[in-house]
Amino acid sequence: MIVGITGSTAGIGKTVLQLPYSFIRFDRVDGDLSDVDLVFEKFKHCDVFINNAWDGDCQTNLLKHFFEQWKDEDKKILSIGSSVASYSPTGTGHSDYVKSKKDLRKAHCEIVNLKTTRCKSYLINPGITDTKMTAKQNRKKMTTQDVAAMVQLVLMNKLYIPEVYFYAE
Repeated sequence: MIVGITGSTAGIGKTVLQLPYSFIRFDRVDGDLSDVDLVFEKFKHCDVFINNAWDGDCQTNLLKHFFEQWKDEDKKILSIGSSVASYSPTGTGHSDYVKSKKDLRKAHCEIVNLKTTRCKSYLINPGITDTKMTAKQNRKKMTTQDVAAMVQLVLMNKLYIPEVYFYAE
């Protein structure tokens, strides 16, 4: 299985690279994530696209573009969302992050509701994860290894698991 991944130099993406797949990476040095054609060109021969890097509306745009290109192929698009996509956070700040994750979930649900496509969209929604973004938050967090384990579970499961939420207890 050949897996393309965005945002693999740190955090969740860096940890996902430890999974037993052949990876092709797209990071900042490769170009701008908003150039969906450039990103797709690098990953068009992959079996799976892990839509990990968050940069405004780029994840949503990449999901839509990849799906349009792959909808008639047996491919997988796995987007890393966030649990904030399903509720209104009580804290302040990161409103752009919350909005983009909600938009990503909406686009994912529209694809899932088509039900007849060969390309499958998956959305993994972790709770607060110990990354650079949450470093100053004094809250219970899951590890990037926890998220990578969920990526592995979804990719290897014979069942179609369109969406998963999980949290640290």
